[in-house]
Amino acid sequence: MEENFDALEVIARTRGKVSMDDRPRGNYLFPLWGWLTAFFYLLEFLLWQWLHLEWCLWLWVGIPLVGIPLTVVIINKDHERNHMRTRRSKLVLDYWIFASFAIGLGGFLFGFTGVYEIAENPLICFIVGLGAFITGEELRFRPMIVGGLTGAAIGIGAFVLQGELWTWQMLCIVLCAVSALIIPGYLFERNSKHGA
Repeated sequence: MEENFDALEVIARTRGKVSMDDRPRGNYLFPLWGWLTAFFYLLEFLLWQWLHLEWCLWLWVGIPLVGIPLTVVIINKDHERNHMRTRRSKLVLDYWIFASFAIGLGGFLFGFTGVYEIAENPLICFIVGLGAFITGEELRFRPMIVGGLTGAAIGIGAFVLQGELWTWQMLCIVLCAVSALIIPGYLFERNSKHGA
């Protein structure tokens, strides 16, 4: 009889660990990337508006240079969940890896070809918003779904800012980071801590 209780305890513990995997690993990963994005693009916007320096358009490279090492450290601290993955968490992780490569490759291609004024920033907003939406759908977390849709809508709206207004697209990325990553990320972390 005692063996049955031990087996049930193991099943309950394993089930709890797997359900933990549905949550993003690490503390505050969404706000971390949101703050990095908002900071670097706001700095880029201000430097461009005040000084008109071409090199400041490459400040976005600082986001992955700072964010990737911090993310690796945060994820590696959580050894307990690193080996347990569900289909949902794998889908979310695969999307964000794809999105990161797409944004990075697109940034370099648009930057070197000189067409960054047309589509680069709106596409970044759209990809980040779509990623937050997919993550929110997989986690069944409504604020992240709404934030993702808002970020994608900001990206679509940013296509209107062309010509001399294209630098304002940088502020659209800041708004997208706040609406799709920072606010939903903090709400998600708060709900996770309170067991909601």
